[in-house]
Amino acid sequence: MIFDVVMHTMLIFFLILATGFVAGKIGVIKRDFLPEFARLITKVLLPCLIFYATVTGCTRQAMADNLPMMALAAGFYATITLITFLLMKLMRLPYDQGRVFMFCFIFGNTGFVGIPLMSSVFPDLGLLYMALFSIVDTPVFWTLGVWLATPKERRAEHFEGSETEGGSVHSLRHMAKNVADVLLVPNIVAMALAFVFVLAEIPLPGLLADAFSMVASATSAMCMIYLGALLCFSNVLAAVRRKELYVGVVVKMVLLPCAIALLLHQTPLPSDMVTAITLIAALPTMTIVPMIAAQRGPYGDYAAGITVATLALSLVTIPLVTFLVL
Repeated sequence: MIFDVVMHTMLIFFLILATGFVAGKIGVIKRDFLPEFARLITKVLLPCLIFYATVTGCTRQAMADNLPMMALAAGFYATITLITFLLMKLMRLPYDQGRVFMFCFIFGNTGFVGIPLMSSVFPDLGLLYMALFSIVDTPVFWTLGVWLATPKERRAEHFEGSETEGGSVHSLRHMAKNVADVLLVPNIVAMALAFVFVLAEIPLPGLLADAFSMVASATSAMCMIYLGALLCFSNVLAAVRRKELYVGVVVKMVLLPCAIALLLHQTPLPSDMVTAITLIAALPTMTIVPMIAAQRGPYGDYAAGITVATLALSLVTIPLVTFLVL
């Protein structure tokens, strides 16, 4: 059953990605439009999806009953961050490229592969699992992830104070402003607002819920269309030929999920929760990683190559993990 669901979902995503690629080839989507397209997704569509999925997928009691998923998410991010850091060092990747490599393999496609996959495999609890995971995932992505995508020189400009800028007081204000710029992004604001609705048990009005639902349902397709257009205008072959891609795929998308499943099956955690965190760990690179990498530095093409390749390889790796340990 899981195998059929995974194959069906992934094939749909590839067809939509191909639509974006063709749209770029025939000139419907122009290269110059991609930055605005990315801003539309990251500042409007994704926040709507995060807010709607959390508010409709969670209740206060269900959140309390399934809080271990948050601990699993925190443990997963601590583990995968350490593993990717060690892989980067072992492969001796250049500093900024190595950080983008980490960025690509730390964050899985929870929104656009994980949510439909979880809701298909677990019709009752799938969205709750993803919402609880997102409580950890969202702030980690928009802080650690953006930091990893930012080149060393630009990172220093944003986070290091300077005596020439007016002394320590001005430096502290400068640092506080830039930390706020990272934390107060639309996605984190959307998640915080969703928590208010869930914890206070405020129902989302029907008309507003329908509007959010329509926007959220379009987000996955818009991201895949963007990625297809980005692929059209990007030279991803150089990234596909690099050995670190395949090292990352084997370690992050096969070995780590298998290890997680084998370990957690020895605990009293519910089997559905173990299956959920295992599938989440096996997800391909998050769709918006190339967008952020392109906005923050020169490695957008590199990240796009890894993103497309992991999406393709996940057609094999996720069913393989399912077959081996679930």
